[in-house]
Amino acid sequence: MSKKLLMIVNPAAGKGKGRVYEQRVSALYTQAGWDCDIRNTQGAGDAARFALQEGAQADMLLCIGGDGTLSETLGGLTQLSAPPPLCYVPMGSTNDLALSAGLPRNAMDAAQCGLTGRAQPIDAGRFNGQVFSYVACFGAFSRTSYITGRKMKNRLGHFAYILTGARELNRIRPYPVQIEGDDTSITGSFLFGAVCNTRSLGGALRLPVDESALHDGRHELLLVREPKHIYQAVSLLLCLARGKYDHPLIVCQSVSRAVFHMPEDMPWSLDGERADAGRTVVFENMPSAYRLMLPKN
Repeated sequence: MSKKLLMIVNPAAGKGKGRVYEQRVSALYTQAGWDCDIRNTQGAGDAARFALQEGAQADMLLCIGGDGTLSETLGGLTQLSAPPPLCYVPMGSTNDLALSAGLPRNAMDAAQCGLTGRAQPIDAGRFNGQVFSYVACFGAFSRTSYITGRKMKNRLGHFAYILTGARELNRIRPYPVQIEGDDTSITGSFLFGAVCNTRSLGGALRLPVDESALHDGRHELLLVREPKHIYQAVSLLLCLARGKYDHPLIVCQSVSRAVFHMPEDMPWSLDGERADAGRTVVFENMPSAYRLMLPKN
């Protein structure tokens, strides 16, 4: 009996190449003896619905799309009592989680992992009950990902984020936040804050963790305080650029749960999509929430 593959495809992803790779990947799996059911997303919520309603009948789920499509897919997949393994073919502009986990940059090589690779448990996160794949953040440039237009992303790729980010410079300001972590309490005004399960953010910030941190039952809490003068600002930027986090204005530690209290509403981003949080955010790590197909070696 042939195995069943559920393919969830964002046809607009990858500068519109999602549909092209849908055909190539389905041909690859059909040739290998798989029965492919293909579902194209048309709007928000489609990927989660496909994964939840049809994922339990599949031997494997394959997602073709960017970070947002992956996040939605996990929102449905993690609700299943016995979720099938997930093969991810990244088509976004940054693909932080894919690169952190060690997925090949080539799309067809990533698809091949479902046929010849290994299933690696990976943690996910909950943000006020909503599942996300690798990052929830606020503050400096957190709006950039979800206000950058799709046409600009498709035309310019990662450079589109840089252009949009430059326009956001005048919006940067500190946010007063109190954070209650596992065994810690932190209060202050922060230019940027994130809980993440990745080795890089935006393809720029490199976090001081290895691949095993993606399934250790904890997320990295990263906070950046406001510099008081230009010399502090310069030293802060140099540390961040070098991936060094031993700076007095930087908090970087692991947490399995954290509660954020804010005196005002502020914009958050979940895997590059806008999230409305109110004045309290409860973050929880979801240990080994799903199994991602990675290269065998």
